[in-house]
Amino acid sequence: MLTDLPQWAGFTILGFFSGSVMYSYLIPKALKNIDVRRTASDRNPGGMNALRAAGTDVGLVCIALDVLKAFFPVFLAVDRGDVAGFALVPVVVAPVLGHAFSPLLGFRGGKGVSTVFGVLLGLWPVSKIVLLLAAVTIFFRFLAVAKPDSFCVALSICGASLAACFLEPLPFIRAASFLAQSVVIFKVLQNPNPGEPSIHFRHFLLRIENRKLKFYRL
Repeated sequence: MLTDLPQWAGFTILGFFSGSVMYSYLIPKALKNIDVRRTASDRNPGGMNALRAAGTDVGLVCIALDVLKAFFPVFLAVDRGDVAGFALVPVVVAPVLGHAFSPLLGFRGGKGVSTVFGVLLGLWPVSKIVLLLAAVTIFFRFLAVAKPDSFCVALSICGASLAACFLEPLPFIRAASFLAQSVVIFKVLQNPNPGEPSIHFRHFLLRIENRKLKFYRL
């Protein structure tokens, strides 16, 4: 009986199944008969691919729902379920695992970027760690522009995890963040976007070509 489970286990199960609902696949398919896995270069049923394939309005709805499906189980566990300490770790990781390995798509889900934002946002009552991920993501998308998308995601996740080691005081939050973001790194490495990784600054370009880092003045 689910009612006999400890609260953290109940919220973990809730989070996994909530995360496994693939809005970024289901909504474009239902509204526009578009399979985002077929249109995207990385075959990823994620929000950004839904935005590119099905339009801004549909894509933004998908991204919002991917965030919210991860946010609510974690937020409810913290704010209503009084789940605390290291018991929060599986609750935080579960929605990301559900999205990345969704049973609704044969355990072939998305990378989980939006769901990581969602679970970290759900920790807001006890930690503002989501601001670290937001800041690093903005840096690599708009200031030091990293391409392709999978390389940008990897840099953002690694940068946020490193920053959390120094700036996040709660050890269980650091552990939960690291494990949730490790799922994203695994998915990115498993199925990266095509193209040479590069970081474009205002006056120069860093590019990895044939596994060697090369520097170009612009």
